[in-house]
Amino acid sequence: MRTAFTILVLILAVLACGCTATAPAAAPAAAPAATPAVTATTPIPGVTGIWTGTSVGHSQLEGFREHTSAVYNISVQKGHAFTGTKEYVRADGKKYTENFSGTVSSRGEIFMGDTEGGIADGMLTGPDAMELGYAEDGPDAKAFLLILNRQK
Repeated sequence: MRTAFTILVLILAVLACGCTATAPAAAPAAAPAATPAVTATTPIPGVTGIWTGTSVGHSQLEGFREHTSAVYNISVQKGHAFTGTKEYVRADGKKYTENFSGTVSSRGEIFMGDTEGGIADGMLTGPDAMELGYAEDGPDAKAFLLILNRQK
């Protein structure tokens, strides 16, 4: 009986030591990838030219839509700012044209506003490629994703 009691005390002692030990410290979290620094000498991407491509999205009045004839003509760029016109075809089959103003960051981030109150936000995905998210609010709220390539 004494041996059984001794074994029981030893088992309890081992368990107690294991239960009171502190857990090992977690490995420190990896630092987020550093964003490249932008300096006064970082080049500004040139975006002038005719950009064509496709768009897919939804309009409250026209429903789900796919366009294969989106055209953005960026005619003038001064530093980070640019301006131009866009052409698109609506569900009625007619071609529409609007003016827009925009900016491009040194990292290729694009932001545009057009004369109909639409906003586009996107990114250069290559020297001659961009993706834009476009949205308008109001009774004919709409949102589209545009994939555009610069024509050579």
